[in-house]
Amino acid sequence: MTTTVDVAPWAAVKWAAILAHRSEVARPRSLPGLLARLPEAERDEIIRAESFTRLSLGPAPGDPHRLIA
Repeated sequence: MTTTVDVAPWAAVKWAAILAHRSEVARPRSLPGLLARLPEAERDEIIRAESFTRLSLGPAPGDPHRLIA
């Protein structure tokens, strides 16, 4: 993981979107189902952050529009 983004201001919207997938929430082993069964404080801690992994090293030297691997 190379970057973690704080999405706490959107946590309620994110949770509402997860709950909109009712059939997934009802499944006990799906991620939405597991989240729905957690205590609210633990669930909020999980959904307040998004993590990303950079797959390339970044922009090519001298050309910020060309990515290198």
